[in-house]
Amino acid sequence: MNQAKRWRGSLTIGDGWAILEGVAGANAPHTHLAHQLTAGIDGPLEVECFGRLQIIPPRQYVVIPSGCAHAIGPIETRLRSIYFDRARAAPKGSGHGRGFNLADSHLSAALDALNETGSPASLMGAFAIGEQSAQQKRSLTQLLDDAPVSATPASIAHDLGVSPSRLRQISHATFGAPISDVLQWRQLQRAARALSDNASLAEAAEAGGFSDQSHFTRRMRRWFGVSPGAGLSGLEVRIAPMRQGC
Repeated sequence: MNQAKRWRGSLTIGDGWAILEGVAGANAPHTHLAHQLTAGIDGPLEVECFGRLQIIPPRQYVVIPSGCAHAIGPIETRLRSIYFDRARAAPKGSGHGRGFNLADSHLSAALDALNETGSPASLMGAFAIGEQSAQQKRSLTQLLDDAPVSATPASIAHDLGVSPSRLRQISHATFGAPISDVLQWRQLQRAARALSDNASLAEAAEAGGFSDQSHFTRRMRRWFGVSPGAGLSGLEVRIAPMRQGC
């Protein structure tokens, strides 16, 4: 693969968050379950969302809500992206309206000061945390943190003590997505952790619970618009000290 099409840099994964510091590679429009805040470091950023392309000035962060289909460019742009699991935190203004919006000056300044080894926990004051979750929502998040790689929607419903229809309601309220999508998202997180331990792509696919490397590739393309080779092999993946899983 052309080196310019690969994503390069470092990906640090923490408890409910991740930070990407690097150079953009090729990516097709995609959606994922994390809120994304991204800025070009030394040049403008191109964000395509719902067929609309907008040029974002350097150092200005764009807030891309969970579930918003988007693509980032241009290729070879130095950028910083910070991701938050929807169930953990939400940037102010995310989830309202259709598409992305720009972070305010205070949030952009705080994000700009955050280096790749810092913890986004210090930024929580700049984020709108929803009302205290209901006990079942908290229990679902905790259950997923400890769930085995073989977990299924049926097994999660059983362990949570609810019906499949009630689990669907809780999952949508907590993550804005079906529980099957949440489980796929966590499979990708497990695979990324395996890569941080120098696993091969095949070994990472197995660690994530994918049936084979092709399955891993299809899921990566769906969630990130890239193949594992283009999206992960050029990144140094690090795991920050965390409570239990991401």
